[in-house]
Amino acid sequence: MFDEHDFDDDEFSGGVFAQEIDGGRAGAYIRLGDRGIRARTSDGRDFVVPYEDCRLEMGGASGRMLFCRTSDRSLTIFTEDRKFPTALQRASSGGLFEQVEKILAAGRSRHRRNLLLGWGLVGAVLACLVGGYFALVWGARAAVVAVPFSVDEKIGETVTPSVIQEFGHELKDDDVDAFFQQIIDKLAPHTSVPQAKFRILLIDTDDVNAVALPGGTIMVFRGLIDAVETPEQLASVIGHEMTHVTNRHALRRIAQSVGLIAAFEIMIGDVGGIIALGAEVFQHAALSSYSQGDEHEADLGGVQLLHAAGIDPRAAAESLQAIPHLELHESVSWLVSHPNTTARVEAIEELIASLPPREYSPLDINLEDLRKQIAVAAGRDAPAKADDSPVESSDEPSDAESE
Repeated sequence: MFDEHDFDDDEFSGGVFAQEIDGGRAGAYIRLGDRGIRARTSDGRDFVVPYEDCRLEMGGASGRMLFCRTSDRSLTIFTEDRKFPTALQRASSGGLFEQVEKILAAGRSRHRRNLLLGWGLVGAVLACLVGGYFALVWGARAAVVAVPFSVDEKIGETVTPSVIQEFGHELKDDDVDAFFQQIIDKLAPHTSVPQAKFRILLIDTDDVNAVALPGGTIMVFRGLIDAVETPEQLASVIGHEMTHVTNRHALRRIAQSVGLIAAFEIMIGDVGGIIALGAEVFQHAALSSYSQGDEHEADLGGVQLLHAAGIDPRAAAESLQAIPHLELHESVSWLVSHPNTTARVEAIEELIASLPPREYSPLDINLEDLRKQIAVAAGRDAPAKADDSPVESSDEPSDAESE
């Protein structure tokens, strides 16, 4: 039996098919619990499909209706709410993960087929309506996110020197790179773009910031490394930026700036215009912040990367709570340009609570050693070599000082 407290408070609109209902069908509000899916009709009757007896199908007139059936098909609960499949994955603690993934993958495949078909129709229309400015620009904005990931990489390569110059200068040190590579090696295998080649550039500035460029380059500012309290917090920021890269948030922003010439080039398959446009946008620092929707995706995507890599995802919330106590530079601050910190922490904690349990291992990175190595690379703290000959005490003034 299922009690009221077994179900969460989130409701999804939908309906239920059952023989005991007049007409066989009724509208219902759907809630998810630890053990099953409940539909409550307007007359107060409850119908429950246990997770272990649930069979999922996608269909309906729209093709987006998710049907949750018992194995004997005597009861079906259905909804078209787009948030429901992901919520179902979480609520079932992985029990329905594979079924939902197959359905979502099939839906994406149908979407791609429909997209290709749609573009074919759009192309035919555009061939008849050459010079249709608004139709052309609209088509390019939709197509830009379908261009190969190599376009992101080319934009990133093009803008890297100018972005470095804007924020400061790069500190190059093999030992520092080795610290960063440990984090990349942990997180990269779990990203959604396997071909992405991530690298981290250290920018010598006190600003508390990290910036993701299209294609996989991530700029981490020295001030951020001084601000975080644990290597896991640093990994959480890097995971956040990696999600910006794999979700192609920068390219989406570029699409909003598409003009007539670039639109035409994209539509005929020439991506040179979008590369040039992307470089220009970055050089004017227009992508130093993303939309709140992008940031929400990056927060949650970063948490999922940490969890998949076996790194405690609570570090994502901890980093947000630790950094605001520092003096931030509003022009480029990683936090100031992002949504409300309290809301972000709450969303992160909600996601963490829904993740399946697993053991986490601390990163084998010593932050103090990293900071010392960065100081050495910056020429601020060069330790004496072991074979250096003794020197006179610094208490005695040098000849230059005595003059």
